[in-house]
Amino acid sequence: MRAGRLLFVTYLLLAVWSLLLVYSTSYGVAIMRYKVDPSYFFNKQLLFYGLGLLGLLICSRINVKLFYQRVTLRILSLGLLGLLVLVLVTGNAANNAQRWLSIFGVTFQPTETVKLLLILVIATVFLRKGCGVRVQHWVLGFLFLTIALVFLQPDLGTALILGVIGVALFLTSGVGLSRLVRVFIWAFGLIILVATLIYFFHPDFFSAAKLGRFAFLDPFNLENLDASYQLRNGYYAIGSGGVFGTGLGGSIQKLGYLPEPHTDFIMTVIAEELGVFGVIWTIFLLMLLSFTALYIAVCSHFIFDSMVCIGVAAWISVQMFLNLGGVSGIIPLTGVPLPFISYGGSSVVMLSCAVGFVMAAARRNLLAKSREVVYL
Repeated sequence: MRAGRLLFVTYLLLAVWSLLLVYSTSYGVAIMRYKVDPSYFFNKQLLFYGLGLLGLLICSRINVKLFYQRVTLRILSLGLLGLLVLVLVTGNAANNAQRWLSIFGVTFQPTETVKLLLILVIATVFLRKGCGVRVQHWVLGFLFLTIALVFLQPDLGTALILGVIGVALFLTSGVGLSRLVRVFIWAFGLIILVATLIYFFHPDFFSAAKLGRFAFLDPFNLENLDASYQLRNGYYAIGSGGVFGTGLGGSIQKLGYLPEPHTDFIMTVIAEELGVFGVIWTIFLLMLLSFTALYIAVCSHFIFDSMVCIGVAAWISVQMFLNLGGVSGIIPLTGVPLPFISYGGSSVVMLSCAVGFVMAAARRNLLAKSREVVYL
């Protein structure tokens, strides 16, 4: 099967899998907490995937020549920074964070759009200007500015994802090892400096709620019971599922014990209802999508396509790691959704658009290969 076709089939499998899981994990929340129809979240997720599929088809047909134009880079970079500034100025606040925008009654999370825009901005810069020292300085400055604006919301999980995406693309640009080491030392020093300044001039940033994330180190300690409530109930769900699970729809923890069973903690309900095999199947689909994107990047004849594919693969992989690491207690909870699986419009639509750009790269690979064959 061709890489582009495999990518699209995997995306469709993830969409169907997500819809099935969102309905199973959300009908209790819909009835008990929100007093709405049991299929409320399922219907919205179906709409999100419909919009996502439309975005995928549009992005898969965008001509790469568009990114050679100077105006494209300006629109992408200004759009990215504009969204982040706008959410800090007029964004909606919830749970001690200001991360959402409401436009014409539609609420969305701009940082999901920012992830894709950052990939496109960095790939466009290296496409148009090469990978000289000045270009590297511009990319690093833009990356740190983006992360700083996200950090102020605060959204530590997304800031980390953007950092990993930036590092992956920076490595792809062909920067030398010595240069890379110097960049990491400089970045580490900058992080220490910023953390110190925040501690002295904005001490409430290190609130008890944020420090409570470290309760994962000892979630059953009597002093951590409140902070680790969600994590402990996730453990109960995983333990109850065992190898084969309790059956689809048979979860107990989703019925009022897990606060967010259809978003951040959806994997714990998968483990409870479908057991080890359900977890393995979910991870397999996500890894298959990531590795297919990497394969397309390796086969690509264009630096723009290679960087976009690697950026998308890094995005999916690190977000999956942060989500699964958080719900399993390996790392602190960051609040990031499981890509393609968790309920959420912003995430589903933007990830779908990202897959569209990867499919465009796969199509150009086939065209380039056919021309080589004709030439030979």
